[in-house]
Amino acid sequence: MAQTIPGTLRVSNDVIADLAGYAALECYGVVGMAYTDAQDNIVRLLSLGSLRKGIDVSTCEGRVKVDLHTVLEQGVNMASVSCNLESAVRFTLKEVAEIDNADVTVHVEDLRANK
Repeated sequence: MAQTIPGTLRVSNDVIADLAGYAALECYGVVGMAYTDAQDNIVRLLSLGSLRKGIDVSTCEGRVKVDLHTVLEQGVNMASVSCNLESAVRFTLKEVAEIDNADVTVHVEDLRANK
């Protein structure tokens, strides 16, 4: 049984982004995270080492806001995958980082065939 330890837990935005990225990759239908080059308007699929480029983390009025820019597998139900993805990220942030009030938004940037 876990004991409560007095104190404060502080988690950086980069850690939150990493947790969200790894939780996202575990979800069915997610090919990876995306980065959109605003200048060239090209969507790039990010490698495992640079997942946090496709995730924006901010705070507003005491709530953590996570924006996931994703590439989904072609042929999946985007609404179902997005709902599962939001739920998985919220669960991971609550269990690992003790963040209860995360707002998670999924942006589908591209669809690709998963090889």
